[in-house]
Amino acid sequence: MEVKRILGAMFLNLFMALLEVLGGVFSGSLALISDALHNINDFFALLISYLAEIISKNKKSNLNHTFGFRRVEILAALLNGVLLLGVFLFLIIEAFGRIKSPKEVEGIQTVIIGVIGLVGNILGASLLHEDSHHNLNIKGAFLHLLSDAISSVGVIIGALFIIFYRLYVADTIMSLLIAGFILYSSVDLIKETIHILMEGTPKGLNINEIQKIICQISGVKDIHHIHVWQISTKDYLFSAHVVVEDQKISEAQKIISQVKQALKDKFNIHHSTIEIESEDLLKEKECQCEY
Repeated sequence: MEVKRILGAMFLNLFMALLEVLGGVFSGSLALISDALHNINDFFALLISYLAEIISKNKKSNLNHTFGFRRVEILAALLNGVLLLGVFLFLIIEAFGRIKSPKEVEGIQTVIIGVIGLVGNILGASLLHEDSHHNLNIKGAFLHLLSDAISSVGVIIGALFIIFYRLYVADTIMSLLIAGFILYSSVDLIKETIHILMEGTPKGLNINEIQKIICQISGVKDIHHIHVWQISTKDYLFSAHVVVEDQKISEAQKIISQVKQALKDKFNIHHSTIEIESEDLLKEKECQCEY
């Protein structure tokens, strides 16, 4: 279902982009052309997202890629963030060029096409909104469309100032505001993807809370060498050394099962690797189970 929604949003976005390119050329609006270029960029961003979803879902794991290709989702999200930065730089250069050499803009044409673009972008964003909460790749595509919708609002406001006040600089100002929003969206997305690629602890997970829960399991004396990371938006991985009481060594497998179930139930971690150590080894280590 996610793939079909991306495909629908992709073609809707391409139609909006072509319409705005024509409208921007005939009206002379930089804001409209900027929004059109943003839409064209978004088409490629959606295409990247579409291909990433196909690859991550259909390419199986093998000896060279034991986790499969689920991380393609994160790489696609990073690429989308970089593309947004490229659009930001282009808009800044064009906007300052317009400040030096202002051009007359057809306000009515710009408003009409801006409204059509706004409706199209809202429809496209609505297709991806639900899936954007649990898929970073789709979140990147959704942010592209959301920024497009906000851009269209800016285009309309700038055109209204031109119609009523003949204030042509409003078109350029709106282009700069659009660029600012694009910068904010791209930086946030890039930071999140880099955090995942650097094997950072997934957002919302607290190592101290994990220690507390595991140490409450009967027979567990300590937990250390904890590592939590993720290979995609939804796939969390966990590894740790768990020290058990000497008299519980024979029940090690049962304790491991309890630890894994706690990780699954409390923290949504479905893939974990647990190494059991005897209580004797704990004497040389600082105990972390103080709950």
